[in-house]
Formats: sequence, structure tokens, C-alpha cells
Amino acid sequence: MAEMTIHVNERSYQIMCRDGDEAEVSKLAADLAARVATIARDMNQSATVGDSHLLVLASLTMLSEMRDLQHDKDAVESDVGKAGAARENLSTRLDDMEQAVVAALTEAAEKIEAMAQPNANGDLPSEQ
Repeated sequence: MAEMTIHVNERSYQIMCRDGDEAEVSKLAADLAARVATIARDMNQSATVGDSHLLVLASLTMLSEMRDLQHDKDAVESDVGKAGAARENLSTRLDDMEQAVVAALTEAAEKIEAMAQPNANGDLPSEQ
């Protein structure tokens, strides 16, 4: 385990992370620090707000964003499911149309063959 120091709201925090994850943890800590700074600035710090309060507000903000992303993901998955069902329906309809076209062409070919065959006298049937 690697030990590292992150800085949030001008305070240092010693944390542990898996070896090799230091760069990612540093990016996450920078994001958290930026969020806390934005919340502190938006609150105008007219009243002194403690670090724990700011961290709770930042956490709630991130959880809200995660929830919104989950809703978006669920909506996309639903849309993908509907698109898949529509594709299946379209595929079935195309298969049905293909069978109907094949049947019509087969019938037309049989009629043309029947018209092209000579009758008992050896004559081709006349057009009617």
C-alpha cells in the first residue's frame, strides 16, 4: 500500500491507496478539492463552515450526480432494449415480405412457363 498526502480546503490528509494508484487518487483528490472550493465560494463563507460540513456537501453533490448518471444510463438501456425489439419486429416483417415476394415471383414464373408450353396441337396458347 502506498501512503500519500492530499490537500482539500487548505488542509492536508494522509491517505493510503494501492501501489500504482497514486496518480488516479491525486486526480480524484484534485476534483474533490475543486468541488469543496466551489461550495465554499458559493456559500460566501460569511459564516465559518467547517471542513466536515464542506466535505458532506461535496459528497452529497457527487452522489446526486451519480444518481443522475444512473438514471441516464437506465434510460439509455431502456432505449437500447426498445431499439432491439423494434429491430426484431422489423426483421420479422422483412422476412414475411421476402416470403410474399418469393411466392408471387414463383407463381408468376409458373404462369409464364404454362403459357410457354405448347398445347396438344403443338401450338403455343394464344394471349388472352
